[in-house]
Amino acid sequence: MLQRRAWARAAQPRKGGSQPGPRAALPGQGHQGLHADFGHPVEPGEYEVCNSIWLLDDFTPENGATRVVPGSHRRGTMPGDEMANPGDEHPDQVLLTGTAGTVVVFNSHLWHGGTKNRTDRPRRAMHSYFALRHLPQQLDQQAYLRVETHNRLTPAQRFLLDVTGTN
Repeated sequence: MLQRRAWARAAQPRKGGSQPGPRAALPGQGHQGLHADFGHPVEPGEYEVCNSIWLLDDFTPENGATRVVPGSHRRGTMPGDEMANPGDEHPDQVLLTGTAGTVVVFNSHLWHGGTKNRTDRPRRAMHSYFALRHLPQQLDQQAYLRVETHNRLTPAQRFLLDVTGTN
């Protein structure tokens, strides 16, 4: 599902970056309406963002695995344009299941959403969002970067994270 062109374009020398963050589907929670992580549809091939989900726990149908609608990033629509309730199941949806340690990378324009955790344990993951460099970071990493951390990064790492200076 990852579009090579979008990934390559994300690394081009423009402002942008990624946002790592935790997400835990707590017991009885975690259901999300289908959505795309961009405010509007784009033309096929003009993708601007991609996601990665780092599975800290196994993703199963019971514990709130992420659901996706294959090919939806090429539709030129958002879930609410085609569905009365994006929280409902979509006939084409599939669950992203896997074992802890798996990393899933997908086009962020793909319709996706969490499902309800029907177990008695949290289902944990780390998410990271990569955008074309002309888009703002979800979190301004430069503002939180300590000088010591900045100094340990290589020039390539600073470029990739878009942290070219210190506070």
